[in-house]
Amino acid sequence: MTPALAVEHLQCRYPNGTLALRDLSLDIGVGEVFGLLGVNGAGKTTMIKVLGTLLRPSAGRVRVLGLDVGRDRVEIKRRIGVMPQDINLDTYLDVRQNLIFHCRFHGVAKRESALRVERWLEVLGLRDKAQEPVLRLSGGTKRKVMLAKAFLTEPEFLILDEPTAGLDPEMRAFVWNSVLDFRRTRRTVFLSTHYMEEAERLCDRVGILHGGTLAALGRPSELTHKVGEDGRPLYIEMHDVFSNVVGSAA
Repeated sequence: MTPALAVEHLQCRYPNGTLALRDLSLDIGVGEVFGLLGVNGAGKTTMIKVLGTLLRPSAGRVRVLGLDVGRDRVEIKRRIGVMPQDINLDTYLDVRQNLIFHCRFHGVAKRESALRVERWLEVLGLRDKAQEPVLRLSGGTKRKVMLAKAFLTEPEFLILDEPTAGLDPEMRAFVWNSVLDFRRTRRTVFLSTHYMEEAERLCDRVGILHGGTLAALGRPSELTHKVGEDGRPLYIEMHDVFSNVVGSAA
């Protein structure tokens, strides 16, 4: 079976000379939830941009759903869903208009778009904000709208870049449940996160990114074992996990 994601010797260098990703290779299977962990500056967001076709690799090959990120950008965009860190909503449209526009842009029929939008407004508790211009929304509410956008088009490959950053515990739990529900449909999730607890709960496998390449790769339980059983709960921030895993491998 063709993997959902195939990365071969990926390298990304920015115009200022910064090498953000170097010789990174990775395969992710269809229906897998894969977590990418790393401290700020490790290259996670660069990786997300490559998968979402927003950034062309400097070298190597990347295929999403069997499609090349360089040659097949339009088709990839049609088949994936992305929740980036940065808010990419039209601030002068209201919430419902943003979501309807997103559906229609991805080719969802008008009636079906309306049904999906109303369902997600209800699920996320946004019905009372539906006609509110995004410009007036709080940061947390904007993140909810971003989450709805990611799921609305029912993508085959879902990319989430630190989706629970800045969310309250109730909303974080909702995001987790949404990912698990999505996983049951045998579609693929690529999740960037700082939190080992989040990766442990959601992911089949986890990769730890350091210096633009994978420092460790395996099931969450395997990586948890590597950091040692010191009696601490698994609510560990990424820098703690990283320092132990990479330190033990040195």
